Amino acid sequence: MTAAARVGATKPARGPGRPPSDAPDRICDAAYEVLKRDGYAGLTMAKVAAASGHNKALIAYHFGSKQGLVAAVGRRVSEAITEEVLGGLGEPRTARELVRGLSDGVRRALDRDEGLQRVYFDLASQSVVEARVGEIMMEMKEGHRTILRELLRRLDERPSEHELDAVVVYLVAGLEGLSLERLERGETAALRRARELFVESASAVVSGG
Repeated sequence: MTAAARVGATKPARGPGRPPSDAPDRICDAAYEVLKRDGYAGLTMAKVAAASGHNKALIAYHFGSKQGLVAAVGRRVSEAITEEVLGGLGEPRTARELVRGLSDGVRRALDRDEGLQRVYFDLASQSVVEARVGEIMMEMKEGHRTILRELLRRLDERPSEHELDAVVVYLVAGLEGLSLERLERGETAALRRARELFVESASAVVSGG
């Protein structure tokens, strides 16, 4: 299943004379495609209406505003990335297993659809000037950090509670940096080596070594 399909899942067709029951998903799917192509600055209700086949009034009815629509898409993007990463992670017990699993999971997400991270980083860049987008990104990142905290606490060799939040920030920053490098320059030999170095260094940080 593509990331776009995860962002907007297909539902049964509506009955005669009834409002489209799948409209919110179709609208989110269309908004995701517009965000991938045109970014947040280029996203308009008119473009989403054209792409989804639904009028602007219906979009406003379901999501209220551009910011409300972006919030819904942002949550689905976050969920798609999280599902991709956690889907192959299993139950890591060592720092190396965890860091390797996180790194491989993010790479798989990009392999399936680079648009997920393109939208993520575009929204992140807008968060400093758009308060609502900043709230959306804060919600997304806190969700990721909550999951990481729980995974770290389950390790046989884990950071102390005092260091836990700092380790989480370190891991998120490293994974985001590797993802951004991939988006900007592609899958290069230097990037593959950088991932290995990250796994080595981050494993030592996580285990306190």
